[in-house]
Amino acid sequence: MSDTPPRKKRIEPEMLVGISAVFIGICALFVSLYETSLMRKEQRASVVPLLELSRSYFVESNGSEERRERLYLQVENVGIGPARIMDFRVTVDGSPKPGWNAAMQSLLDRDEAINYSQSTVNGRTVPPDRSIRMFDLIDTELTPQIIAEFDRLDFEACFCSVFDECWTSSYSGFGETTPVEHCRQSEESFRE
Repeated sequence: MSDTPPRKKRIEPEMLVGISAVFIGICALFVSLYETSLMRKEQRASVVPLLELSRSYFVESNGSEERRERLYLQVENVGIGPARIMDFRVTVDGSPKPGWNAAMQSLLDRDEAINYSQSTVNGRTVPPDRSIRMFDLIDTELTPQIIAEFDRLDFEACFCSVFDECWTSSYSGFGETTPVEHCRQSEESFRE
């Protein structure tokens, strides 16, 4: 038998270098995954739309006794990305209306048609810093009556970003948006 003492297991330098390389590789992988998630969040934030639904009411006067009271309703994208309007609804006293004429007739409790010009917003994409005048009242003599009843009227847009993240915004919500899972048109959707 030999009198040599048993060898203690020692970590060889090559083994230490290999273990260190594996550890560094795993750390680099986690850092890379974290940076990727931050970049995705940054990309989403860089294209977030924000729609504001508003009314404008003003008086035109040419210096004489003649004055015209004007009313128009608009949607404006004050966000930093395009807003794809997927659904739009107009209600009077909570009841959905298919078009501006029906909404204004219901608001004023009248059967005669209302003269107005309009631009379709349902299904359109609104670029950042752009607005669409969706309703412009031509029958200016009706403006004071509509303004007096305006708290009964509401309109709401459901819109999405290019990453299919969706929100709703309404006139009565004063620019506040609510995240939603998706936007879909229904029988209650506005048809103009």
